[in-house]
Amino acid sequence: MTDPQLLALDGGLSTALEAQGLAIDGPMWTGELLSSNPEAVTAAHRSFVDAGADIIITGSYQLSFEGGRRTGLSDDEVERALRNSTTAARLAANDDTLVAASIGPFGAHLNDGSEFLGRYGVSAGAIREYHDRRLDILLDTEPDLLALETMPDLTEVRILLDLIESKSPDMPYWVSFTVAEPGAISGGGTFAEACALVENYANAMAVGINCSPLSVITPTLSRVDTDLPFIVYPNAGQTWDSDAMAWSGNPEFANREHIDEWVNLGARIVGGCCGYLPSNLPPIR
Repeated sequence: MTDPQLLALDGGLSTALEAQGLAIDGPMWTGELLSSNPEAVTAAHRSFVDAGADIIITGSYQLSFEGGRRTGLSDDEVERALRNSTTAARLAANDDTLVAASIGPFGAHLNDGSEFLGRYGVSAGAIREYHDRRLDILLDTEPDLLALETMPDLTEVRILLDLIESKSPDMPYWVSFTVAEPGAISGGGTFAEACALVENYANAMAVGINCSPLSVITPTLSRVDTDLPFIVYPNAGQTWDSDAMAWSGNPEFANREHIDEWVNLGARIVGGCCGYLPSNLPPIR
């Protein structure tokens, strides 16, 4: 039996947009639609709200000034798209729906799958500069919380958490990591070390795993003892082909047995990531 206090997270925003017949194959993914067609993004968010999501994540994950310049967007256009990301989610939300502003990793703007690898080969200062201005804008849109997601690297997370603490010390957030092998985050280090890092920050509301296959989640959570609740939103178990800009392989979705395992291990927020449509969301109710 699932926990009645379990919160339902949404699924793959880009997946839902593709189901509308929209192309999500540019370097900034959903971020480009936030510039050209924010109404479609609102409709995709709404499909998850209608399916029972308590929390929806904005489409800001792939948006960056660096990525915008490479695709011909001015800094003003990128800023407008960042602001649109929260607005599009707010327009879809019910009164009790929480909106989480997505903070993707530095690797996301490289558009080569680096969020599953880490080890970017750049300085800590470059990573801080990448996040600084974008974070200011997203905080200014007044989301309910932040989603630091698909993080492969402990150094980058430390930089981000220090930035948030200095800019908005009362803003709640979760941090979720990509996990390549059970117990190990993608960029090096263990999930236990990741949890210990996040625990040091007072406004962390959860720590967990996203955009990772089902097979790694239970064995990874079971190796960690943390006071923080877990957040879990796996992908559909497919492999990202950065050359083809597509997922390959057969999808596999979480079922009630998975949910019960995760809840027993301390999960309190559960949803889906890439590949999850509203109809595929984990059955938590």
